[in-house]
Parts: sequence; structure tokens; C-alpha cells
Amino acid sequence: MRVLINGGGVAGLTLAFWLRRHGIEPVVVERAAHGRLGGYGIDFFGTGYDVAARMGIVDRLAPHRLPVDSVDFVDAAGRPGARLTAPLLDKVIQGPHLALMHTTLEGALLDAVEGDVEIRFGETVTAVRDTGSAVEAEFAGGTTERFDLLVGADGIHSRTRELAFGPEPEFARYLGCRLACFPVADRYDWGRARVHYTEPGRQVVVYPTGRTGELIALFLFRSSHTGNVPRAERPGLLRSTFGGMGWLTPSLLAEAPADEPIFMDTMTQIVMPAWHRGRVALVGDACGCMTMVSAQGVSMAMAGAYVLAEELARHGDHVGAFTRYQERVRAEVAHRQRNAQMFIRTLVPGTRPGLVAQSLIQRLIMREAFAPLLRRQFGASSFLPPQNPEPRQGVIHGDR
Repeated sequence: MRVLINGGGVAGLTLAFWLRRHGIEPVVVERAAHGRLGGYGIDFFGTGYDVAARMGIVDRLAPHRLPVDSVDFVDAAGRPGARLTAPLLDKVIQGPHLALMHTTLEGALLDAVEGDVEIRFGETVTAVRDTGSAVEAEFAGGTTERFDLLVGADGIHSRTRELAFGPEPEFARYLGCRLACFPVADRYDWGRARVHYTEPGRQVVVYPTGRTGELIALFLFRSSHTGNVPRAERPGLLRSTFGGMGWLTPSLLAEAPADEPIFMDTMTQIVMPAWHRGRVALVGDACGCMTMVSAQGVSMAMAGAYVLAEELARHGDHVGAFTRYQERVRAEVAHRQRNAQMFIRTLVPGTRPGLVAQSLIQRLIMREAFAPLLRRQFGASSFLPPQNPEPRQGVIHGDR
């Protein structure tokens, strides 16, 4: 059996790894020339960490954890008003966790499948035809191939979803905020901390990447505009939105790259009635994007990929496999989406009174007594059952 995976990010590479382990042949296509190595930080724990441990890549990830010992919420003068310390975070998560650059995780996943999985960089799917017995995929390069199944692992703006299920607006739940980020030189001596500064309707975050002298500057802001912002317009939008903001903001904006694209996107969730149709299925952000405020997007992308591969190996037909995959993962995704919806309301308050209330609440709950409350909002243990000694090896029968 051959499975085409459209998208070579976290979900796609994880799926390819486990399909190969189960004796199924994956073919990955990725539109980027050398992989989608995103330049931003992620929180990595729960089911995703569990999957990474089962893949044997945690030892490769751990040495590259971000040098962050606390999360500080500061005023315009840089004075901390509240602080989430590493010991408190340990009590909230109650399990192994890592703060990583997205690049680190994708690099480890690429290494894990190198030489074992066919990956076609600089390629993407432009048309899909489900014949009932196979999927015919047309590629940007002009060729057409037949596969037994197609899985869209191509992110929140999934082309696979558009081709097989419908346009993005049918499934998009916009949360009212945008984000942007880019690397800057560390001239501020913040040490081992992730630092947040907020004014009504906008927030700036900086944190170290682990590379000497480098920080990531992250910008969050309320916006009613849901469309794409052309790359050439992004620096100007940031300057106009964050103009006059205090703290380090003017200095950070001055470092916005002029010759490299700035990452910018909306805070949008994807909510779909079904994650599969015929011989096409979706995984990760393509079907269940939770946004970065969930702190679980990457972990759940890996979880979905793991479960999908497991069910494809377990069932004798793709219909049963797709159905069971959705049954096992969808409720977990929906729960984390609800948490993110609630959190986004207070993450970037739109008014001065809301900002005052946010500050008071932060000072109150950033202490050990409130660890159970924080755990209900942000904690997430692995939902996978204990691992069998060895993954099942085999090929789906009667599915061609």
C-alpha cells in the first residue's frame, strides 16, 4: 500500500515514520525546497512528547531545549509583575516537557526518516481525484500518480483540505488576533527568561533561541482583518500597530528584517464535521488547528499522526481506520480548542481595565497553590495507552 502525504512538517514526517514502521509505504511531498523549518518556539509535552519518546528522538531534542527558566510579565520599565518559574511549571505539567525551537523538532523528525522514506521537496499537490479504488494526484511539476490513500498534513491553510473538502472559510474559526515573529540580536541581557509586555490590544514577547546572541521577537495584536497580509506590507503593519508602544518595542521593530519575509498569520482554529472523505484524510493543523495559545498544537499533530498510522495498520480497510482515528483524536483536539478560546480572551486584553484585571490575576495565580487551576487550563497528559513492546508490522490487506 502506498500513502501520499501532502506536507513535510511535524504531522507529515511523524505519520511517514510510523507508516513505515507498520510496513506501509509513505511518499511525502513538501512544497518548500528543503523542509518547513519554522523559526519560533514551541512548548513540547503531553502526547507529543510521548510519541517522540516512542520514536527514540527525545535524546536528540533534549540538548537543544531553550534556555528559559521563567516566564516574566513586565511593565513598561521592564519590572516583573508576575513570574511563572520552572518549579511551578513542573507542578502544572506534571510530566516531562521541553521548550524547543520548531526547527529543532522538524530537524529531528527529518533525521528519523532520512533514507527510509521518499520525500519530494519543492513539490505539492494541485488536483485530486478519488476514483473509489485509488486517489489520482496531480502535482505542480505536471505529473499525475495513483496512490491508495492521500493524507493532507499541510497545515492550517491546507491545499489538500481545499481540494477534497472545501474552501478554508467553511472551517475557519478566527479568534480575533494576529501574530508575527522574527529573530533579533540579544542586546537586552534578559538572561534565561521569556518576557511578556502587554498594552491594550497588543503584546510583545521575547525569548532566547539557544543560539548565542539571538532572541525571537513575537508580536500579538487584536485585529478584525482575517485575510492574508502580503509579505511586503507586514513590516509596515507592525510599525503602525505597535507604534508608540513602551518597553523595548521601538528597538525590536527597528530590527524587523528588510530582506527576509516576516512570519505573520491569524490566530485561527480549524473545525470540521469530518476529517476524512473517501480515500482522503487530514491530520494535524489541517483538520484541527488549535493555535499557539493552546500550547498543544505540535503535540496533537504528532498524536494524530501516530494514531492514524496505528489505525491504518490495525484495520483491513481505510474506512474503518479513518473512522477510528477520528473517534480517538477529535475529542482531545476539541477540548484543547475550547481551552484556547477561553484563554485568548484574556491573553491580549482590549481595554485598560482589562489589562489591570489581567495583571492582578497573574500576580494571584502564579504560585504553587494555584497549580491545579493552571493544570486544568494548560496541562495535558498523554492520552495514548501504554506502548506495546514492539509496533505491529504489517500491511493493510484488501485495500487496493
